[in-house]
Amino acid sequence: MSKPSYWTIQILPGGGGRARSYRVEKRRAKAVGIAAAVLLMMASAFVATVLGRQDAAEQLARYRAENRQLIASLQAMERRSGEFSQALDDLSAREQRFRLVAGLPLLDPDVYSVGVGGPGGVSPTNDEFFEVAPDLAREAGDVVVDIEQLLRRADLLGSSLTEAADSIGTQRERYQRIPSIWPVVSEDSWISSGFSHNRLHPLLGLRRPHTGVDISADFGTPVIAAGAGRVTFAGSRGEYGRLVEIDHGDGYASRYAHLGRIAVRVGTRVRRGDTLGEVGVSGTATGPNLHYEVLIDGRAVNPVGYFLDGYRR
Repeated sequence: MSKPSYWTIQILPGGGGRARSYRVEKRRAKAVGIAAAVLLMMASAFVATVLGRQDAAEQLARYRAENRQLIASLQAMERRSGEFSQALDDLSAREQRFRLVAGLPLLDPDVYSVGVGGPGGVSPTNDEFFEVAPDLAREAGDVVVDIEQLLRRADLLGSSLTEAADSIGTQRERYQRIPSIWPVVSEDSWISSGFSHNRLHPLLGLRRPHTGVDISADFGTPVIAAGAGRVTFAGSRGEYGRLVEIDHGDGYASRYAHLGRIAVRVGTRVRRGDTLGEVGVSGTATGPNLHYEVLIDGRAVNPVGYFLDGYRR
């Protein structure tokens, strides 16, 4: 007995109606099933393709947005780099003036070029970034190189300014030690007898060098140090009477004679403007005055040449 070449499908209604039977050939049913499976696979592939393209489009949109943001950031960095470079140019001009004031030589242009990395440079880039956006990668690398050069330049300027500041500090300390201010605290004081190699002595009646200047002032007027230093003598010495002598270093020394009172001791460190004593009439003084001397390497020089502008005569 041969197998049937068809399938019988019965549909039984739920309401108790008459059952209906349908015959479907097996070959046709198989063909319909295969066709349905193929259609389902094609539909699935289509849906996957559409979804994949949609995801790719969204990802592309994100990449483009990130790219725009990156470009904006690079442009901002370039502007900042330009502003920083201009600020360093201004600082460089000041640094040169500062070195001149400090008595230091200007930086050699070759040294300056080495300090900022010299000519050329390699733009650091990420390989993947370079493959995706080579122009943008090169631009980013150039910005990085510029910033690195600016940082090296800033470091060089900082070192130079530090050197100049140290030099000026040393010079300022030396300047504070030079005896150069009016040594009597009085608006009414004046030079009554100047420096001379052949002056007639008022008491002895002999012509002899006058190795300093006599500053007339009221008895008891404060006498101050004309520069910073160390007291090497404080006491009485012949014609000087009561005398204070200060060693200022670098060969400079100063003497304050005819004092009525001494306010310091040997070894005392004094600053410019510190009180040393008071105007008096000790020694060979003919009236209240300060005999003031400046010596360089033991040789008396005219103190007037060392007074700052605006000193009281």
